Amino acid sequence: MQAVILAGGVGSRLERVAGGKPKCLVEIGGKPLIEHQLEALADEGIGKVLIVTGYKSEEVQKTVGNRAEYIENGRYEETNSLYSLWLARDWVKDPFVLLNSDLLFHPDILGRLLAQGGNALAFDSTSSKGKEQTKVAVREGVVIDLGKDLRPELSRGESLGLLCFDLKGVHALFSRTHALIESGGEKSWAIEGVRAACSDVEVCAVNMAGLPWAELDFPSDLERARSEVWPEIWGDRWKKVVMWRRTRWVAGALLVAALILTGWSASHRYARNEPQWTNAAPQQAQRVQLELPKGHQRWCKSVKGKPVVTAVEGPTRLRVEIRLLMPEGTTEPGRYVAQVSLDGAVAAGETFKATPVKEASLSGFTVGDRDRIELDVPEGEHRVEVDLLSGSSDAFLTRIRFPEPAYRENEDTEKE
Repeated sequence: MQAVILAGGVGSRLERVAGGKPKCLVEIGGKPLIEHQLEALADEGIGKVLIVTGYKSEEVQKTVGNRAEYIENGRYEETNSLYSLWLARDWVKDPFVLLNSDLLFHPDILGRLLAQGGNALAFDSTSSKGKEQTKVAVREGVVIDLGKDLRPELSRGESLGLLCFDLKGVHALFSRTHALIESGGEKSWAIEGVRAACSDVEVCAVNMAGLPWAELDFPSDLERARSEVWPEIWGDRWKKVVMWRRTRWVAGALLVAALILTGWSASHRYARNEPQWTNAAPQQAQRVQLELPKGHQRWCKSVKGKPVVTAVEGPTRLRVEIRLLMPEGTTEPGRYVAQVSLDGAVAAGETFKATPVKEASLSGFTVGDRDRIELDVPEGEHRVEVDLLSGSSDAFLTRIRFPEPAYRENEDTEKE
């Protein structure tokens, strides 16, 4: 997958607080905004990035270096982002992510967008519907219209300026963009190309309400990005990543030292003290047997929108294991978003990458690797639901497990 970042504009409304820098080079959290975007793309495995520059192109290229390729919009003062997008038409060869360079966003936003697959647009149903916002009209999860001029009463939220397209979507987007440029639309926004493409392909609307993001148009946007949005992103995810990078070598050294000092027998004793995880008995779920090289495992099979349900007695630790079921013959990894609900309220959700496992066998499917969500269940009886919110496939396997003998089913023949 590729990515195109539109970074040609002057950002005149931010000029006073940006010190004359392009918006993508404004510092948030101690580094330029575009650095946050590149890191989020890299975390999703997107390394081939094109930046369409314009205003102070040299500064952008100096900051980013060889982490991206560049096309310069030499007419940035007399054109707009649609023209910058049009300049990328020959560079884009594969499915790609399109984003504006003035967007600060939580990395999970990109993960959820890619998990949707196909053509998708990120929007926020809780955002305002003012004159400056790119408003989105949605019907049954599909974008039917969008634009700054969309009537507020038709809007279901604001577009973030972050989209992804499959190959059919790429063709539709650039065909429509070319037609708009040919008809004199050089000063239009890039979103007008997307608006036109929605007539040719289905673009899913992915609601990112609740996840932090900010589009930097005005000084107040920059202030909010620095004081509210970035601290929330940092505290939620990046801090964990940075701390892991800083401590993994120390942790590894300590582990080796511990093994040397205590001997392998200690690890054997520890293994014997590990809890024996057992399966909960689901309510009215399809049971299947997953064949593996060392034996078989019992799982529940379901599809998006039909959660697997069970009753649990707390307090206990809950381990939810999930595998995406992809079409038979699939070789490329898929993506999906799984959610665990407790008594009807969302308790946990996570975006996963599903890597096909050749050794796992289930008739009619390619089975993804096993992912886990763990949470603590409070005292009392509770209803647990596991569902697939979105993904590159609608089918999934799951099993809900406890470190106790209650609700025990027949043991798997394969050891954990």
